[in-house]
Amino acid sequence: MFGRKRPEPEPVRRDQVMKLINLGMKETDAADRDIDSPEFDRARDAFNSAMRKSTPAEKAAAYDALKRHGY
Repeated sequence: MFGRKRPEPEPVRRDQVMKLINLGMKETDAADRDIDSPEFDRARDAFNSAMRKSTPAEKAAAYDALKRHGY
């Protein structure tokens, strides 16, 4: 009753998390092939751009999923 207000949970958009997972896998696969390639640079830039548009909860969910699947 007199306790602190609990912060509302951060929004987690499923489509954004799936996008992060997909881009993270592409970045890792491109790095495995050739880290100095333009393909890796494009994949890294796309992943970083999507990360900037994501909430911390979405980033955590994507990292957990990537880690679970060995990426």
